[in-house]
Amino acid sequence: MANKKPHNSVLLWNSYSEGYNFKRILIEIIAPIVITILTILLIFLSDIKVTNILLKVKEMNSQVADIIAIQIGFNITCLALLASFSRDTLHDSFSKVQEGEKESVLRQLLSTFTYCVFVQTGIIFLGIIYNTVVDDLMNIEYLKMVNKNIQLILSYTFFLFWLSFILHSFMVFLRNVSLIHKFILVVFKTK
Repeated sequence: MANKKPHNSVLLWNSYSEGYNFKRILIEIIAPIVITILTILLIFLSDIKVTNILLKVKEMNSQVADIIAIQIGFNITCLALLASFSRDTLHDSFSKVQEGEKESVLRQLLSTFTYCVFVQTGIIFLGIIYNTVVDDLMNIEYLKMVNKNIQLILSYTFFLFWLSFILHSFMVFLRNVSLIHKFILVVFKTK
């Protein structure tokens, strides 16, 4: 047990979160939650029914699926681009980084693209499952008997987590666009 290695997802998370700072927490976590809370307030003020909230999530899943699929393709292409650089080119790209930290910086760079692929693939997968079962879920008699306030709380809570998760993936994607832009500029500057 002492020599047991952590699961790949744990290693990925550790590499991805290694570079977290206040700015990243603000942009990648807090901003999506704030945007989602404002969206929920607008929905709440319009006095919308539980079934409409669930159908809005279904519609949202359908609308973002194509965008997320394109973003997954971009992230995989960036990983392939990074893998195509020679060891010397990568080593020279991190010339301002101390020798012992170069591997850690490269691991962080790769993990941010990999993390985004995993998260966005999960969003598509869970979105497909949700869209498949939501209509049947609304027809279950037991759920219809649950108190309306509890139904609203559960629906808004689900909406909060789901939209925040989607927005988080978009923010990570935007960071990835910035990272690959900076990386390519550094690679060509060092040549």
